Amino acid sequence: MALVTIPLFSTVLPPLFDYPNHLARMHLLTEGGNAFYAVHWAPLPNLAQDLIVPPLGRLVPLELASKLFLVMMFGVIAASAVWLNRVATNSWRMWPLLAFLLLYNRSFLWGFVNYLFGIGVALCGIASWLALEKQGWRARGLASSLMALACYFSHIIAFGFYALVIWGLEAVPATTELRLRDWRAMGRRITVTGSQFLIPALLLVASGQAAAQGPISYINFLRKADLMFGAFDNYDRILDLACFALFLGLIAWLAITGRLRIHPRLAWAAGIVFTAYLLLPSQMFGGSAADHRLPPALFLLLVASSGPRFPNRSIAVAIGILAASMLVTRLAMIEAVWLRANTVYAADLAGIDALPPRVKLAVAYPASAVNFTPIPEVHLATLAIARRDAFVPTLFTFPTQQPVVLQPPYVPLAETVPHDQLWSAFVANNSSALANLPVAFWQYDFVAFTDNRPVHVSRNHCLEPMFLRPTFQIFAVVHAPSCRLAEG
Repeated sequence: MALVTIPLFSTVLPPLFDYPNHLARMHLLTEGGNAFYAVHWAPLPNLAQDLIVPPLGRLVPLELASKLFLVMMFGVIAASAVWLNRVATNSWRMWPLLAFLLLYNRSFLWGFVNYLFGIGVALCGIASWLALEKQGWRARGLASSLMALACYFSHIIAFGFYALVIWGLEAVPATTELRLRDWRAMGRRITVTGSQFLIPALLLVASGQAAAQGPISYINFLRKADLMFGAFDNYDRILDLACFALFLGLIAWLAITGRLRIHPRLAWAAGIVFTAYLLLPSQMFGGSAADHRLPPALFLLLVASSGPRFPNRSIAVAIGILAASMLVTRLAMIEAVWLRANTVYAADLAGIDALPPRVKLAVAYPASAVNFTPIPEVHLATLAIARRDAFVPTLFTFPTQQPVVLQPPYVPLAETVPHDQLWSAFVANNSSALANLPVAFWQYDFVAFTDNRPVHVSRNHCLEPMFLRPTFQIFAVVHAPSCRLAEG
């Protein structure tokens, strides 16, 4: 835990793609909203960070509170994997410490922290379900209901993962009871298992998530194999591929030689999760990367469910040393990238801090910017909300996903000035996009331009440079009479 948390505290801002957007929302939740944004609580299945960080932010600085949440996320994942392994194998082992190799995955670097926290909660709930199997149904039912609720409030996909594993665990004994026609035992099993999902199902309907609109799209099926690599994919493709190959090779060798010794019922559950991964679309209910998120959870479940027996102690020690070396090497590479990010972010934040308070800051970036990069800056402008009490239209304010919404007067302002049109007008020098700029654009005071590559804003007498960095720039909107003519 000490090793994996070093990068978190070596940078002013962890370089996670969505992290600045989340941090801005935490500020609003801590402050109770402002003139531009309102807090609107609802039973949403995406509230792990939202419920933990704001109360903590009243005790310590918000930036520290948000980092402590990431520490909690790492802790709950690792500890739950260790506990589930203890329950599945009836002994304490070093083996589940392989979970630490899976903490810095592509989902984490995208900033899907509520989901990953929920996966840790789900693993804890699975361990609790198995540990209480021989206890009375009341104790098991109460504990499982609380864990199911915790999973639900963490993240909807984490809740789905938990539900799939629980039903996978109960499928084998239920099939036996069906074959023996033991209807009473089967009915009790279905009742106790299913009752924990009743309240979350009702909350899901009440939150509006179940009726959320949005396209459903699938990626090329062959890419499903490539997405499995996301459990190890960080910054160095050669190193990450080597670690992934060694990890898969170890699992394959243990499985082929019959030494993996995976818990039979958890093996069924893992099979169900893998099948769901193959069938899951990439985009659904207004959310993206639904299937991208499952590989880390699947590998964590596999590690936690196994109790391998190595040929001898020397081989076990050698594998342990190799795994520890992989962890240290990967963390050293991550630390190097994050220290570089610290330099970039420190400079960019100085530009944001130079803005006047309570300004309206538009954001412009191309569609290609929403892609993985070691030092993402797409959402950096949203920190003006926390640091300058500003209005930034790219803050996540989806009613079915976040408990922060736009104040009614500012909804049109956020929706009618798209980031890609601004980019096309002022950077791509598209005359049509420039001529058709929405009138609402001229209500903004500044524009932040950002991309994964150096930004070159075309000369325009209606924009005045204020802060210029290679990939993050801020321009003041000039409200001169000639620009007002452009409004018409």
